[in-house]
Amino acid sequence: MKLESNYQVIIIGAGPGGLSAAIYLKRAGITPLILESNSPGGNLNKTHKIENYPGYVDQDGTTLAFRMYSQVEELDVPFKTEKVVSIKREDKNYSVITESNIYSAEYIILASGKIPRKLSALNAEKYEGKGISYCTICDGTLYKNKVVAIIGGGNSAMESALYMSDLASKVYVINRSSVLRADEKEQRDIVKKTNVQIIYNSKVLEVIGTGKRVSKIKLDSGTTLDIDAVFVCIGQEKNDAYYEKLMLKTDNKGILVNNNMKTSLDNVYACGDVLSKELYQVVTATSEGAVAATSIIKSIKNSSNFKI
Repeated sequence: MKLESNYQVIIIGAGPGGLSAAIYLKRAGITPLILESNSPGGNLNKTHKIENYPGYVDQDGTTLAFRMYSQVEELDVPFKTEKVVSIKREDKNYSVITESNIYSAEYIILASGKIPRKLSALNAEKYEGKGISYCTICDGTLYKNKVVAIIGGGNSAMESALYMSDLASKVYVINRSSVLRADEKEQRDIVKKTNVQIIYNSKVLEVIGTGKRVSKIKLDSGTTLDIDAVFVCIGQEKNDAYYEKLMLKTDNKGILVNNNMKTSLDNVYACGDVLSKELYQVVTATSEGAVAATSIIKSIKNSSNFKI
């Protein structure tokens, strides 16, 4: 591969944090490149309903993602659908290596979010895409009038269960503890659904199928449930493989940054779910993206490299 282009700023990830950063940078006269391996919006595209983002009431995440990206598109920010596999420091700049190209930038914003935590059960990997899914919004309509299982007890699991309750004939919620971790409102909504059954203190031990699709799951209680699909909603893990070579300071939750969203490396910033923090929400991601962009804007304008 050869060097494709040089940019002052490259944003890796087009979730709310990355898109927010792009808006602030472009409006300041700095044109970043956005690299994203999937659809703009990140996990917003997997969210059935947004109820806690100011000014956006009781609507789906996909619509909010589209609106955010449309704003970036109207500003004529370059966007490339490419997966970043590695980042290397080259003197004062950074080489961003994708599966098909190499880009160079003075500043990097890491905004790639997290990846779904996989189901730890016998045959789970074998049936991914054959009945095991990590996205109800993406795959839920395939199981209309079917029996499905939702694994998890947090907000994302309850949101998925609510969504599937309007599609599936029966929804099992498999929760490993004796209580749900979801917000009270989510819990109140789910108990109203007559076709939803919550099974507490249980884990999935084995996924059973025909080889082509899931047909049953076996729980650690010995119970076997006949199901057509399993939706896994048990949290997320660090998406850190591509930036490992940078040797950034991190903890078990993500990248460590200061109040300006600066990482332990010069000119490398981070925002959104890629961070180590207490609150993973759309509203925090957008504000972090704005802070990261503003920090870079100040740095560039204070140097001799500012060009409009």
